[in-house]
Amino acid sequence: MARPTHFLSIPLGQTHPTLRARVADLHAALNLPAQDSTLLAGPQRVHLTLGVMNLTPETLPTALDLLHRLPTLLPLTDMAPTVTLDTLDVLRRESRRRAHVLWVGPSQPIPLFSRINEIFREEGFITDMRPLKLHMTLMNSTYRRPRTKRPQPFEYDGILRQAGVLECFGVQESEYAELPMAVTMGSYDAPRVHLCEMGSWDTDGAYVSCGSAPLSANPMSMP
Repeated sequence: MARPTHFLSIPLGQTHPTLRARVADLHAALNLPAQDSTLLAGPQRVHLTLGVMNLTPETLPTALDLLHRLPTLLPLTDMAPTVTLDTLDVLRRESRRRAHVLWVGPSQPIPLFSRINEIFREEGFITDMRPLKLHMTLMNSTYRRPRTKRPQPFEYDGILRQAGVLECFGVQESEYAELPMAVTMGSYDAPRVHLCEMGSWDTDGAYVSCGSAPLSANPMSMP
């Protein structure tokens, strides 16, 4: 399978200073070995991924054209969709205590986001046929530097039990037994969807956006 080059993003961290501050508070609460501190997603980079794709210089303009046509293909309302970060969980779990991805996200699907994923699948840009799983990555073993031959999982259980960490998610340590668990990390509007370049960095530390489309029928309501 070709390596993905671009992804559809809801750039929550880039859009919302309050969320950036909460992620920064989480980073400050963590006491990680130097090798594990590189696993953290930067506050400007946290996002929801609606799909990944492999694009060439020839196919990128076609994907951008589809992106820009989304307002004519979606049932938009005057209000942008809201993302509520109320579930904490891991992906690629290797044991009771070890996993490769720690994430927070909405407990319920967001139909508009699922439809965007479907549109890009129907046009052949997204080839992953699995149902969309909305999640905002906080830690990922593939971010580790220096790179290892194979990504090494991290001890998420011990990380979450560090003093003050679970308070960043609006819960107490006494409430934690296992993941997934309900948390309270805020609700945020999603005014636009972006097509971003994988692994890129702009001057603010966010991913480079190649283009975007509104997710509201009322442009005046969007930043």
